[in-house]
This record gives sequence, C-alpha cells and structure tokens, in this order.
Amino acid sequence: MENNEKLLSAIFNVGRLIREEIHKSNCLADFTQAEIEVLKFLHGKKKTTMRAIADYLHIKPSSVTPVIDNLVKKGDIKRAQKKDDRRVVFIELTPKGLKCLQKKYKSIHKTIKKIFGGLNNKDKKTLIRIFEKIHEKNI
Repeated sequence: MENNEKLLSAIFNVGRLIREEIHKSNCLADFTQAEIEVLKFLHGKKKTTMRAIADYLHIKPSSVTPVIDNLVKKGDIKRAQKKDDRRVVFIELTPKGLKCLQKKYKSIHKTIKKIFGGLNNKDKKTLIRIFEKIHEKNI
C-alpha cells in the first residue's frame, strides 16, 4: 500500500502545482477549466452534440448547459438546430473561439514547459507513455 499512497500523493501534488501555476500565469482568465475543455473538444470537429460533450467531460448533459451558455454568451461557440429534428442541437466552435483557444493553449504550453522543464526528453517521453497507458486502459 505504501507505493499506492506515494503515487496518490505525487499525483495530487503535481496536479495542484499545475493548477497553481496556470492560475498564477492568468492564462485561463475569464474561462473555467470546463470551458477550455469544451473548446478543446470542439477543435477539429465540424459540430457535435451536447450529449457528446457531456460524455467527453464525464458529466450529465444538464451540467453541460451552463458551460455551453457561457461560451455562447462569449461568442466562442454557437448552437445550431438540426433542420429535420429541432430537438437535436449541434454545438460549433466559432472563429473567435478558435482564436481564443489557440491563445490560451500558447499560454498553457509556456506554463507546462516551466513546470516540466527540469525533466530531460527521455523522462518526458516515459511520463507521456505512462499517462497514455493509464488513459487507454481506463477508457
């Protein structure tokens, strides 16, 4: 159990460090993490549904609504109803949303580079491989 406790502590500590650095850098000013995740999910997609976004975020569709509402108000995404079934609502990234996402990600990348800058390339590749392995196993 000792290794599991050390692993849990390390994960929490690194997660907290990343959140603190991102907060200090102010790169997510005016956006919640969920909003950035939605923009990221929409990037490269023509359009998607609220259900797909909820599934991606692992939350209930009703919990996605306020996130979508905020992004619509900001002009970063838009809603479009399916022509033959008005019950189906598609969500699309706007050009403004894409520009915003690119700007935010540039800032986030600087912060991540700062946090993980002490690792050599071999360590980074190992860490990426481990994270990808964990993600693949649990999806």
